[in-house]
Parts: sequence; structure tokens; C-alpha cells
Amino acid sequence: MLLHEIDKMDVSLIPGDDGFDRIAIKLLSDLGASLTLTPSQARILATELIAAVNRAEVKSSLKNSPNLWRRQGEARPRLATAS
Repeated sequence: MLLHEIDKMDVSLIPGDDGFDRIAIKLLSDLGASLTLTPSQARILATELIAAVNRAEVKSSLKNSPNLWRRQGEARPRLATAS
């Protein structure tokens, strides 16, 4: 997978050829790429982006906070056991 640094992103609402509005995302970088989505496609993308950002933030938080995770092989006594 190639990683590219994106300097700026422009998101705008544009009229489509079929009379329905579209969401245009222009990546202003060396790639100069753009993406045009329907409102439902844009909503799905936004939901997936938010979920991915949340996962990344939780993962980062767990790496930085030793109180929230156990070290590999560290045994802690349980308060109750199932029999």
C-alpha cells in the first residue's frame, strides 16, 4: 500500500447531471485525485472513517496507558472463579 501525504482536502456539494446533488472530495496533493459520491455513499464513507478513527484512538490510548492493559504473561488473581 502506498502512503501519500495530503496537504489539503476540499469537500463540496455539486449538482449532478441527473438533477441530484453529489458530494465532491478533492485531494490537493501530488496526486490531484478527486472523488464524487452520492449522499448515501458519502454517509457510508463518513461512518467508516469515524469508526476507523475511533479504533485508532483507542489503540493509541491503550498503548500509552499502562493502567488499561495487561502485560503479556502477567497473571492477576480473579475475584471470583466459575466452578
